[in-house]
Amino acid sequence: MTLTRTPIRAAVLTRAGSGLEIQDLHIDEPLPGEVRVRTLAAGLCHSDLHYIDGTLAIELPAVLGHEVVGEIVAVGEAKARHRIGERVVITISPSCGLCSSCVAGRATQCERSGELRQRERPKLTDARGAPVNLLGSIGGFAEELIVRESAVVPIDPAIPAREACLIGCCIATGFGAVVHAAGVSPLDAVAVIGCGGVGVAAIQAAKIAGARIIVAIDVHQAKLDRARSFGASHTLLSTDGLRDELELICPGGVDKSFEAVGSPHTAAQAFEILARNGTATILGLEKPGSRISVDAELLIEGDRKIRGAYMGTNQLPRDIPALISHHRSGALLLDRMVTSRWRFEEINEGFEAMKQADSIRAVIEW
Repeated sequence: MTLTRTPIRAAVLTRAGSGLEIQDLHIDEPLPGEVRVRTLAAGLCHSDLHYIDGTLAIELPAVLGHEVVGEIVAVGEAKARHRIGERVVITISPSCGLCSSCVAGRATQCERSGELRQRERPKLTDARGAPVNLLGSIGGFAEELIVRESAVVPIDPAIPAREACLIGCCIATGFGAVVHAAGVSPLDAVAVIGCGGVGVAAIQAAKIAGARIIVAIDVHQAKLDRARSFGASHTLLSTDGLRDELELICPGGVDKSFEAVGSPHTAAQAFEILARNGTATILGLEKPGSRISVDAELLIEGDRKIRGAYMGTNQLPRDIPALISHHRSGALLLDRMVTSRWRFEEINEGFEAMKQADSIRAVIEW
């Protein structure tokens, strides 16, 4: 049987440390249970950058990108749950809805997520017909992509694509960690370490949740100045004297802390600034094999806790209507999180821009 494949362009990582190359590839037709999506916009995430610079390993050649919004252009079967023409957000954590984790409401911990990403033939191939790897089985830095139906969530097309794409990763992670994982309430004093996309989403979520104090912590003053406009009540430069300075704002420490940097040092810092019975939620992606060291006395005698919250423990089909409502009310400032916009062909310039101190999210658009 002859397979029908459509030519597309994609930004391909062929060698760590060398940037991305725009190449002509070929995309397959969607299989039953899948949809093909024309990409409209994609956010540039630090996890993508970690693969580009070699901090994290991935089988090459590969198409990165996972924070995506697009429009469905083909479905794998007539009885598909989604329609051609729908505007959708992509999630990197597809779920089966049937395993014990999914049934318990922990979709991001789906026990079949790896199985759901498997496919009988490659989604993308190069000019020679060789398969091209895809980050998270998505590969959002391409004109089109194929994902499972369970990995897309319809969204209001009135929201600009450059803003809507943020929902699939940095908003889902930062907002979900505050609301779902940590359960922040008006009784809580909160600290957020790292004021990039995920950190700013967490700050806004803490404000919406009514946290009584929100302390933004970063090494860049420019990011701290901007954090106040997103809801931070206090800002602190990350220094060796951080704990003493925080004591002046929150005697005894904060109730909930969120680490959005991705280093063992800041993860330990998030734990050390907790009040008794406090919880530190670690969101930053770290190198494989990294270890976080915590003070045993603070852990045991203070009943302090440290936890993860992969993708904010979100369930996007449930969460997106709430996120959109907060956006429309002006409480969730998606537009102001986009600090630079780039054409697809300028993707490497976009990654350089995201390294700047005042950057929150760089977005590429088609």
